[in-house]
Amino acid sequence: MNVRGFIFSILTFFLSGLAAAQGGPQLMVRAHIEPSGTVVAGSEVKLIVDCLTTTWFTDAPNWPLFTVPGAIVNLPDEQAENLHEVINGVSWYGVSRAYRVVPQTAGAFEIPSFPITVHPGGTNVPEASLATPALRLVATVPAGAEGMSVFFPTQKLSAKQTIEPSPDDLKVGGALTRTITQTATGTESMLIPPVKFGDVDGLKRYPKPSGTKNIMQDRAGLIAGERTDTVTYVVNRSGRFKLPAVSIEWWNTAAQRREKIVLPAVSFSAAATREKPLFDIPLDALSKGGAHRIIVIDRLRALIACVVLALLLAIVWAYPRLVTRYKLAKRALVAARSRYAEGEAPAWRVLRAAARRGPLQRVIPALYRWMDKSPDFKHPARIGEPNFANPDLKELADTVARHYSDSPDAKLDWNKAEGALRKAAKRARKKRNEQSPLPPLNQY
Repeated sequence: MNVRGFIFSILTFFLSGLAAAQGGPQLMVRAHIEPSGTVVAGSEVKLIVDCLTTTWFTDAPNWPLFTVPGAIVNLPDEQAENLHEVINGVSWYGVSRAYRVVPQTAGAFEIPSFPITVHPGGTNVPEASLATPALRLVATVPAGAEGMSVFFPTQKLSAKQTIEPSPDDLKVGGALTRTITQTATGTESMLIPPVKFGDVDGLKRYPKPSGTKNIMQDRAGLIAGERTDTVTYVVNRSGRFKLPAVSIEWWNTAAQRREKIVLPAVSFSAAATREKPLFDIPLDALSKGGAHRIIVIDRLRALIACVVLALLLAIVWAYPRLVTRYKLAKRALVAARSRYAEGEAPAWRVLRAAARRGPLQRVIPALYRWMDKSPDFKHPARIGEPNFANPDLKELADTVARHYSDSPDAKLDWNKAEGALRKAAKRARKKRNEQSPLPPLNQY
């Protein structure tokens, strides 16, 4: 390090305290900037901080982050460097870390003093606090870059934006997400300035955490850095809206000139709706990038839902009774089917089928079975009185008698017999209906 750098970096010795016993451990913190002197805005400088003790550290110091207005401060995830120095004949042991500070505009930057907690050994005090010295950093910009709000030098910068979902069919309560991705050639992603999204009247803005990544290749190393900034707008009212255009200024290090990328504005309309938000989306949920959904209430749908819920509750309440009624109805249906199967109509169908197909050996039993089922005939089954009013019915009775006497000429004319049976049943039904349902009164 040259004399100028040595003078500007300021080696600072700070003793935070001695142990209670004589010869206890001593502590020291020092800090300096590399490179020293004036730097170009947008370039990276290192703030090197050393923590030292005359004994040892039982645990790693905590390395807090701090802020510098107008600059990016980062602490890379790197291993701390171990130190061993002899100062004024005394051996000191410690660790060193390098913060990265990137000024984004021209001017003077004050790097504040900040505390570091250390854990020295050889003492009854488990930890101690050391305060770093305050330092000053001066940055300039090349000619032509004066007045840039953020000076960002890179070889090449590209940017693109996406809008999700499509704003063609937005309604009040809907959400629109705007994402802008910047890619800088040969530049780490942490150095890319964030995009500033503006507020829009009638829209509620929810920024999400930015995402950064470095594009690396095995042999070439760092190829480019990529930064993604995302914001979600929630529609609070109907009407026309316009997301403002986004301008990104940067300094072209290859051509040594200022350049600008303009991402176009986005215009859209939101229609009114009867649906009202159930509740507002929590601001911290959207700002942390959590998944979200806008829940709305529609009166008609709510009414239908209430009716369906009431029906379900009624079904649950009535379920035992419905089961009992179902079992009773099932038993009644089985009994009705059994009665019908044993009733007059099936017996008549069996009789007609037997009379048209088979011999008297099958017809006669079917005839008696039908007569036993029919309420229009006497039980046990009888065709009628000896003096038949219908000659066809008498012929049927004679045929039955000849069959049982094993007469070979016993034949049945079913057409005549069917007509005679129907007439006999009709006559018996009419006679039954004409009779009084009450028995005659006793006469004295």
